[in-house]
Amino acid sequence: MIIEDLMPRTGESSVKDKLLAGLRSDPKTIPSVFFYDHRGSELFEQITQLEEYYPPMIEIPLLASTARKLEQDLKNCDIVELGSGDCSKISVFLDEVPEDVRATMTYYPVDVCKEAIEKSACNLHEKYPEIKIHGITADFLEHMEKIPGNRKRFFCFFGSTIGNLSDARSMEFMENLGEVMNVNDRLILGMDMVKDISVIEKAYNDDQGVTAEFNRNILNVTNDHLGTDINPADFEHVAFFNREYSRIEMHLRAKRDLEITIPELDEHIIIEKGEMIHTENSHKYSVDDIVKLADAGGLDVEEIFTDEKKWFSLVEMVKR
Repeated sequence: MIIEDLMPRTGESSVKDKLLAGLRSDPKTIPSVFFYDHRGSELFEQITQLEEYYPPMIEIPLLASTARKLEQDLKNCDIVELGSGDCSKISVFLDEVPEDVRATMTYYPVDVCKEAIEKSACNLHEKYPEIKIHGITADFLEHMEKIPGNRKRFFCFFGSTIGNLSDARSMEFMENLGEVMNVNDRLILGMDMVKDISVIEKAYNDDQGVTAEFNRNILNVTNDHLGTDINPADFEHVAFFNREYSRIEMHLRAKRDLEITIPELDEHIIIEKGEMIHTENSHKYSVDDIVKLADAGGLDVEEIFTDEKKWFSLVEMVKR
């Protein structure tokens, strides 16, 4: 078992620059990659267990059925899971693969959170000792070329994480992924589909307030990197569906006027009462959108696995 760390250290300039650029902008933003420190990863695991958060309840059985269909294609291949987080989804997938096939595979979990990679790698090693595991701590949007490519690969991007990207960024992601994929490499892409808006908004405004805590935790991560003292309690969680862009938006709205000091720069950032910091988007897709994304990466859509209500899809694509 190998863990390779490609992420910048806490407080390094590239990280600070991203955060500062977002806080200085109008409207203010914090990139969603900063959700996932150790606490953020724990909170997201809790979100996936919530009754209101429907994607995992649909995606899990789809993962099992997809793995059964593809099991023979997985022999002597590498599985690269982008944004792997905890190992719950890939475990469902691997459970359906025969042990003799698993013994020929190498699993590459790729995630920004080193603790999540280490925890999931240990759990998977214990559960599937026959599988080689090579964890990579990295931002897959920036380090795609670092992923080994000597054998046939199945790229897995579960949970509709691609929906967190802007339209332009998701197209760029698919283009970059297509450039590193070899002919006949495959992608299994989780995609949250367009549906009744009340269902979507409920999923991001759970009654227990776990999503709200997850959203506010991004301010703790910001404090760790910038040395600021932003109080998450000074912000309220806001999540709503933007019809124009077919996406959920998550924001943090200031409850009072605030002045944030950046110690190293002797700089002050003013946040007025009611002003919002944009933290995340989650796009919802149509079949036409799926085809456009595949085309951007030079991929063909092989099959779309979905539920009876067509709320969530796992899309199998192959590199031309």
